[in-house]
Amino acid sequence: MAKLPNLDRRHKVCVICEGYEDFAYFNRLLELNVWSSAYSFEPVNVKSASNIPAKFQDAYQNDRHEIILVFCDTDKKPYREYLQVKKKINEFLNKQKAAEKLIIFANPCTMQIVLSHFGEVALKNQGKKTNAAEIEKRTGVKNYDAHTDQVQKICDQIFRRSYGDMRQRVSAINFPDTTTCSTNFIVFLDRFEHDDTKWITTIRRYLKE
Repeated sequence: MAKLPNLDRRHKVCVICEGYEDFAYFNRLLELNVWSSAYSFEPVNVKSASNIPAKFQDAYQNDRHEIILVFCDTDKKPYREYLQVKKKINEFLNKQKAAEKLIIFANPCTMQIVLSHFGEVALKNQGKKTNAAEIEKRTGVKNYDAHTDQVQKICDQIFRRSYGDMRQRVSAINFPDTTTCSTNFIVFLDRFEHDDTKWITTIRRYLKE
């Protein structure tokens, strides 16, 4: 008798990552197995914020996932590119606040979250040269300019033992995306860590209303 295929009943979540930093970091957290097994995450590196809206539309229309999230930077004021991403997602879904429910943001950049595994940091902008000294101080990686090998060296230093520290630090900066040194990452960590998937149903219902 033919063996029946294994059915993956996990909830499928697509995470559109702005660039390699976001993509590599998200994958590292997946490797640590710190989130609920109720989810099947598919991170996608779109290599630029300008590519996010098109990839979001493509993923949404393919209808392979229960929900599509975006993991990106706000950069610095006046947040032109970031606001364009939000605007295009809202327009595509025809919901005024859709992006607010789907975007995992870090102001000014994801490195703020990454470095929170190593200590308390308060980055003021997205500049690689500006942040290089802080990155070297925390991780030992010199002259950081976001090369693939540098990002990987940083991610390789992230372990389960620092996850709780990061969690506590990002919880303390859970402010609106217009606030420098802020992120809503803790909101999604709370969701990813637990088996209760009602948040997906709630967002899907809102988008269809």
